[in-house]
Amino acid sequence: MRTKALRVVLLLTLLLSWSVRASASEALSLAEFGKKHQVLVSFDPLTACGQLEQRGVFVSFAAGKPYMILDWRTLRKVEAPYWDQGALMLPAGFVDEAGKYFSERNAPKKEAYSVATILIDPGHGGKDSGAIATVDGAQLMEKTLTLEVSRRVADLLRSRYPERKIITTRDDDSFPSLEDRVAMANSAGLGMKETVIYVSIHANASFNKNAKGYEVWYLNPEYRRTVVDAETVKEKGSDIAPILNAMLEEEFTTESIILARKVYDRLGLSIGASSPGRGIRAEEWFVVRNAKMPSILIEMGFITHPEEGRLLATSSYLRKIGDAIYNGIVDFIEHFEN
Repeated sequence: MRTKALRVVLLLTLLLSWSVRASASEALSLAEFGKKHQVLVSFDPLTACGQLEQRGVFVSFAAGKPYMILDWRTLRKVEAPYWDQGALMLPAGFVDEAGKYFSERNAPKKEAYSVATILIDPGHGGKDSGAIATVDGAQLMEKTLTLEVSRRVADLLRSRYPERKIITTRDDDSFPSLEDRVAMANSAGLGMKETVIYVSIHANASFNKNAKGYEVWYLNPEYRRTVVDAETVKEKGSDIAPILNAMLEEEFTTESIILARKVYDRLGLSIGASSPGRGIRAEEWFVVRNAKMPSILIEMGFITHPEEGRLLATSSYLRKIGDAIYNGIVDFIEHFEN
């Protein structure tokens, strides 16, 4: 009899302890949840809809509805928020799910890779005028257009990213050789988990006066280049180095294609109404094939086309192109780093 009584007492003790522990995960009022998890709380009593926000992560909900929306994309079924004595209560399941989501999304990133250096390369310069055309009686030179657009891109990038290194291969009407341009990029000092991207800007020309439009190029994936340095070959051995080289080259190619797509899409939004997109293309340009990093070459239009040449002769149109290239680079950086 005494043993049975002890079992009953033990069971009651376990149930009581369980209920005490469970109370830590019991329903919280909206205000209590906001204070506990340090989230910004907003609620519209007219629509009975609310939102929780913590460092750019959002959880949306509605009173009486058994679901939450995570960052406006994912619908998740949970216990429905309810009213109790004039206070909106979040059930234990809702509290646990939202708290877990905020913790996961805002957890410190263990692998934080960054674009530390951006190299902008205005094509041609100095003794090399690049393409030349006559527009409304005036001479239009590729080297002048590429410099103006590159300055615009570099200025915008420096304003947005004061902590990053923004380099241009030339700031005036000088002529760095193709080898010099690539050497600037490949010699950029980088820390662990840092990378550099290379953007070369050009204007097009053709004997076909009807040729028109912008295009973005990246290195042909079939072209093989050496991207692993001699020190790595010495350290890892001649049998391992080719494998590392292939892996790194594949990564550079993938990132170059993504960068090309981001810039191409932005050019379409900016000048697509005036100039047709000619696509993203693969080629073995010298500056692209010798840059050991994600790299692209932009042809911003044909100076030999009567209408497009007239547009390229105006600063307002070149600003549009510069803004588009800048926004494409920003899009790539956000993609790469997140």
